[in-house]
Amino acid sequence: DMNVQHILQLGNGHSIELGEATWDNNARSVRSRYKTSTGGFSPRSSPETPIYDLVPMLQLVAKHDELSPVECAEIIAVLAESIKRQCT
Repeated sequence: DMNVQHILQLGNGHSIELGEATWDNNARSVRSRYKTSTGGFSPRSSPETPIYDLVPMLQLVAKHDELSPVECAEIIAVLAESIKRQCT
């Protein structure tokens, strides 16, 4: 099982989870999780993605203009905050 360490609640049973990957506890992963009616979650609708895949995924999405300018600005702002924290 994924060792979830951080959760972002999005509402209506949808959350984003960050933690240790199911395939290697030294690897990090992120999962988009949707609760089922029984309180569990469906692995088919709750994919787990390795952290190292996020950059190429975002690059592909951005290259094809799939995000709005507002969404791009939100991502840039959060990344700028991360850079600031890591460099101070």
